[in-house]
Amino acid sequence: MQVPELPSNDAARVATLRSLNILDTPRDDRFDRYTRITARIFDMPIVLISLVDESRQWFKSAEGLSVKETSRDISFCAHAILDDDILEVPDARDDPRFRDNPLVAEQPRIRFYAGAPLEAPNGHKLGTLCIIDRVPRQLGDDEKTMLKNLADMVVGEIIGSADTETGLANRHSQMLTGARCLGKGAEACKLSMLLFDISEVFVSAGGSDLQKPGTIFAELLREHFPVAQSIAHLGGYHFCVLLKEDEAFDDTLAINRLCADAKGSLHYDGSDGALSIFVGCVEYDANKYGSIDDMLREADGMFSRHEKQPLAKAKDRHRLADALVSWRKTIF
Repeated sequence: MQVPELPSNDAARVATLRSLNILDTPRDDRFDRYTRITARIFDMPIVLISLVDESRQWFKSAEGLSVKETSRDISFCAHAILDDDILEVPDARDDPRFRDNPLVAEQPRIRFYAGAPLEAPNGHKLGTLCIIDRVPRQLGDDEKTMLKNLADMVVGEIIGSADTETGLANRHSQMLTGARCLGKGAEACKLSMLLFDISEVFVSAGGSDLQKPGTIFAELLREHFPVAQSIAHLGGYHFCVLLKEDEAFDDTLAINRLCADAKGSLHYDGSDGALSIFVGCVEYDANKYGSIDDMLREADGMFSRHEKQPLAKAKDRHRLADALVSWRKTIF
């Protein structure tokens, strides 16, 4: 068995993959749809969206296979990311690179493999969309073109869900996640959005590139809201955390700790020593919001009004009956 080589840019490639925050995320109908359709088009028993990190290939979607990941050393896809074109293996038993591979000798007993690289806009290969059969096969030119086109569509789905500045979900992805939550009936009434505006952090930084404070703040949100359904960068200085009610998680405490950590992490030379983060909340109300987009529009309005809102008192809870309250947390 031939262990796949490492691309010369592997560290940067993996960094690109990790920046998209897709590894180890739950199953997603958007990606499962691609594997199901691809299986039908090519009449294949196994179709995978495989993402290759430092040590493994992890499957964002798998049709016909129950495992979630395998070692990179035995991965066909780790070979496929070394080239721009499709890697096709008509019969793995006749290919010296793979005939002794455990994935050939044992389950799933691969005989045929074809993997189209998932190429990010910066040229890094994230993994593959691959098709697998347990009997020898060979693709025609039109089939190869179709597989490449499907791979490009998968990349569009991956990139379209992520914000390139922060690695968080973007507004479009937040809408899709929220829509799925709202589609779960009674659970929707427990859905809320926490809103964060770090524009004053940006001003305190002297108008520098948003990328640095935005990236730092994104990491703080991930750290302090581990139970979030989604964390998104809505654009500019605006961030959103989508939460379901969880009695074991104190979101007010999480906000206080976030602000305390931000004091040290978002300090810039030349600032006046006082940074402000504006925080608000929109809670789902079926009588007010017909969709997640309605909630995001409410959030947009709140962001534009936040400087006119009074400072919340410490005793106030942000979860109020009217589903909407905003306040200002000032870090000294």
